[in-house]
Amino acid sequence: MSDGFVNPSWMPHSVSEAARGGDATAHDLISGRAWSHLLDSLQRAANVVRSDAVSHNAVDMAAGFRHLLVLVGIGIDQALRAEPDPVLAVTPSNVDNVFKWGMDCPDCIYTGSSLHGGETYHLWGNRGSARYVGLQSMAGMASSANVLLDELDLGPAGEVDLVLSAEDHEGNWLPIAENATTLVVRHFFYDWDTEVASSLHIERTSASAGRASRPAMDPRAVVARQVIALGDFVGANLDFFLQFSRPETPNTFLPPLDGTSMGAAAENRPVIGSWELGPDEALLIEVEPPAGLYWSFSLGNAWWETIDYAKHQSSLNGHQASIDEDGIVRLVVAHRDPGVANWLDTAGHSAGPVILRCVRTETAPVPSTRRLPFGEIGAALPEATRRVTESERAQVIAARRRAVAKRFRR
Repeated sequence: MSDGFVNPSWMPHSVSEAARGGDATAHDLISGRAWSHLLDSLQRAANVVRSDAVSHNAVDMAAGFRHLLVLVGIGIDQALRAEPDPVLAVTPSNVDNVFKWGMDCPDCIYTGSSLHGGETYHLWGNRGSARYVGLQSMAGMASSANVLLDELDLGPAGEVDLVLSAEDHEGNWLPIAENATTLVVRHFFYDWDTEVASSLHIERTSASAGRASRPAMDPRAVVARQVIALGDFVGANLDFFLQFSRPETPNTFLPPLDGTSMGAAAENRPVIGSWELGPDEALLIEVEPPAGLYWSFSLGNAWWETIDYAKHQSSLNGHQASIDEDGIVRLVVAHRDPGVANWLDTAGHSAGPVILRCVRTETAPVPSTRRLPFGEIGAALPEATRRVTESERAQVIAARRRAVAKRFRR
């Protein structure tokens, strides 16, 4: 490819990039080979979902097939929006509370824009009030630079104004690589009811004569490449996260992960664990919460989707979680409500990941865990650990549903 990189097939951007690369021809579309490749790939993915190795109960299997629909939907969105020029708004990504993959953060809105190496861009707008708003310039999978908006020189009401370019620039500046592809904007919310996202706009301010001279491509070849890439993406993404970093022993955590090679911001240090529980079991998680800007726990299913955090309390952040008098945060992962404030609801799934996200924190601690019978939860917790009634839980869930609906408005 002319841009000097190729995203791996498990990344959604591989579908949009296929429009400008690959070796499929118009004949692959006319002959039906491209479409057959897509259908064969989907069938192989369906066989994975049906296997006993992953789907341990009916909820897991149903979620697996829904997840295939999500991957197809994300891939189609990438194919149909394969436009290299940024629009005048920094737009939402195709990941939200319904379209989930790769354990997206329940506290987050992901927005961004396409970029092109060698160009200069002007970004402006308002910071909003989210706990964290970070900008990251990408070149394929590689991060070029990331900056917290609060580190820039903002206006008195949070006005944002900066330049994105390969060359150094006076004032607010975000470096981009010569083979830049994407601007990612991450908003992490602590108070779901009051914090609002940024409103940012971007436009290219430099000429693009070099790009205009690119030869036109046969539209049939373009579609053939994207159809083939869509099939590859669904299968590869499913396989990647089923094999992704996780403890060898269920119900434990690994040391903090450096995810920069996967495009994660360097300041985000996830501590990845797993949970696997029988119908009458629970998992007690204990940790001293890290000091710093942001931390949270989130629960996922076997397909590395965050469990529906609007309908279920499957995540808690540093603002939402209750910390015990001894400075320890204790969370209970269980299939039914234990009456504890810090309950993480499995929503009927049998196993999955659990992640402690540490963003701009002094430490990224590894929690301790203990699997125990459901009936022993009360005795395992300090007497002063905050409990909630059934009515209080219903109010919490109602508030979560309102906040998520407001956040995504879809």
